[in-house]
Amino acid sequence: MPIPAMQSVLSQRPAGLALDFDGTLSPIAPTAEGAQLYPGARELLERARQHARVAIMTGRAIDDGAKKINVEGLTYIGTHGLEWSEGLPWTHPIEISEEALAYAAPGKYLLDLVEQRIDELPGVYVQRKRIGGTLHYRLASDAEETRQKLLAILDEPARRVNMSLSEGKRMVEVRVPLAIDKGQALLRFVRRYALRGVLFAGDDRTDLDAVLAIPRLREQGVAALSVVVQHPDTLPELLHSADIVVQGVPEMIALLAEAVEWLEHGNG
Repeated sequence: MPIPAMQSVLSQRPAGLALDFDGTLSPIAPTAEGAQLYPGARELLERARQHARVAIMTGRAIDDGAKKINVEGLTYIGTHGLEWSEGLPWTHPIEISEEALAYAAPGKYLLDLVEQRIDELPGVYVQRKRIGGTLHYRLASDAEETRQKLLAILDEPARRVNMSLSEGKRMVEVRVPLAIDKGQALLRFVRRYALRGVLFAGDDRTDLDAVLAIPRLREQGVAALSVVVQHPDTLPELLHSADIVVQGVPEMIALLAEAVEWLEHGNG
């Protein structure tokens, strides 16, 4: 494990950790509801927040992601950066840009279109968010055929109502057509807390934006490091762009444990 690079980042003060949830802190589950934190992860996050700023940066709606973590004192960033809360969102305000709110109705319209034809899409389920949502097809017997059907339903209507479609692991996402992604969210997180060191970890296509933001942070004088959790279907571009690659969620949690140990004892 290339720990010296991680120690260099976490030796900076203030330091931060920005962590994806699904596939990073939680094994990938057949359904979004079934995903659970890996054993020991919650305790590590509790310990980490005593020494660093910790953000959970997820594509889930912020309330959904926060319920899975349920640790106070973290920054929760939902819907790829669209929603922010400086603590559990049921006890702290949720920040959403006024510009993004205008897309709530178009997002609902597109999700309604899919639900109206859900009988034609076995294995698909709709995950609604405040604005937009995710269409999961992990349970479909023919993933590629189902993907093509979803895109056929959504492509033209999405263009007509000016919404964006993006894809992740066996999912199609309905998103706002704004410069809101995990890369922008990571830059904002670093600026908000004037971090001098930050480690980002993720595993999916939408995490690539954050991984590609790491060199920009270094150019700005921030010690920054990316970790990618490898699964059988991880994008080659993610693996190529990562500073550290770990094999699956168990190795990610082991790396997080080493990071926490360093935060607690490494400087002292």
